[in-house]
Amino acid sequence: MAGTLRGSARVAVVSGEVLDGDSRALRVAAAARAAGFEVTLIGRGPATAVPDGVAVRRVSVAAVLGTHRLLRPRPGLRWPLAYRSAEACTHRTTLVAAERSLLATRGAELALVHRPLPLRAAARCGYALAWLRHGVRAAWIRVRAAQHRGAVHRRERPDTRLDNFVTELGRLFLGRRAWRRLDPGLLDEEVAYGPVLDSVRPHLIHALGHRSLGVAIRSALRAEASGHRVEVVWDAPPRIPEPTRRATVAADAHERTFAAEADAVVTVGDRLARELRARHGLSATPTVCRNAPPLTDAPRHPEGGVRTACRLADDIPLLVHLGRALPDRGPATVIEALPKLYDLHAAFVVPDADDPYLAELRDRAAQLGVHARLHLLPYVPVEEIPAYLASADIGVLPVHQLPHHQPVLSSRYFEYAHARLPVVVSDVRAMAAATLELGNGEVFRAGDTADFVRAVGAILTNPKRYRKAYEREDVLREWSWQTESVPLLDLYARLLGPRR
Repeated sequence: MAGTLRGSARVAVVSGEVLDGDSRALRVAAAARAAGFEVTLIGRGPATAVPDGVAVRRVSVAAVLGTHRLLRPRPGLRWPLAYRSAEACTHRTTLVAAERSLLATRGAELALVHRPLPLRAAARCGYALAWLRHGVRAAWIRVRAAQHRGAVHRRERPDTRLDNFVTELGRLFLGRRAWRRLDPGLLDEEVAYGPVLDSVRPHLIHALGHRSLGVAIRSALRAEASGHRVEVVWDAPPRIPEPTRRATVAADAHERTFAAEADAVVTVGDRLARELRARHGLSATPTVCRNAPPLTDAPRHPEGGVRTACRLADDIPLLVHLGRALPDRGPATVIEALPKLYDLHAAFVVPDADDPYLAELRDRAAQLGVHARLHLLPYVPVEEIPAYLASADIGVLPVHQLPHHQPVLSSRYFEYAHARLPVVVSDVRAMAAATLELGNGEVFRAGDTADFVRAVGAILTNPKRYRKAYEREDVLREWSWQTESVPLLDLYARLLGPRR
């Protein structure tokens, strides 16, 4: 039955991220298309690296409900004079700036235009009174604008005791429905994704992350009400800590609301699969499908890759850090180590070079006198990543000891492996165990700059020893998308087989 349905079965892959940077979504779509399904990839643009034969529906999420609290903060007792809306604050501050400019122009006119003394004196008095009135009004507006900014800042990061108390009340009285109150931005995504997903009318929805899961389940319910059966596969990544208690409770409530409604669950590691089954009381252990690149011959980038982008000769040592530079990923350890590694250069391949945290890293590198050896490079298409990185000497993963880093091998780890790069990883559970077993790199104590320097130095002393680990035939084949996608496609076949 699955074989007869496969040619006509429609699969929708739903991503909440920018499609060009979502390697998981692109690989899932490519695998489903290669298996003969009709695939539609739904996510945020741009989408320039989409696999051949895959239809793309780009969505734009208008942050209306999610930003309402910021645009119209309630002043309350702490900010009683704050403007009631961002528009009112902007209007008033712009008006007072315009008045200041007009008064300055009037002063210049009084100095240039000749008038009889009595008229000049009267004009000067009126001018002084206008400035006095303006000063009082400007001071009042500055006070109200400052209170408005304070209210908005608190709304951006609601982490006070009062905020946490209100969050707990929502969790207590609303239960799993608390996400609607605590994170209305999820409803913005429903407005953007829901109609697009309904128009595709898929037979199977592959939802990446808990935010896409809710959209998928609701679309499936609407479709089934009209007589169209839809299977939902939830692709569950490791839970990343949220910035506030409010966001944590909202994410947990949303996930618990829809996790048990999925027809199947996929994740990226065995330990995480067991945790998900225990957390949500799933009837079966989730299918494991790690986010590994496809296996290719020895990679070689046509434009020279990361080393050429840094304008470095072949004999200059170069380490590379792939992915967003977040504090918990340990890029500061790399910067602090550069003064002790002499001629070593570090390349950060990042999605957004204007990230404020990157500015902090650049400032720190300048303080240490190593800014000339720090290179910030843009992302390349997902299928080119291993070849692009292959000209470096070391791939680094200096992540901190946090729960979401412990149970799984990062997709960046697999990218380094397919680039045949020796790796330096911190002593988080999964990556440290894999590195010590395979011998493809060194492990250091997370956050320990001196130990990081020791690990990098060990690899630079004898890099061939670590690259040899990838010569074993089974290693990269096991860590390849060709292998990892097999259980995913088997899951699709089971779900799309006997259908009601």
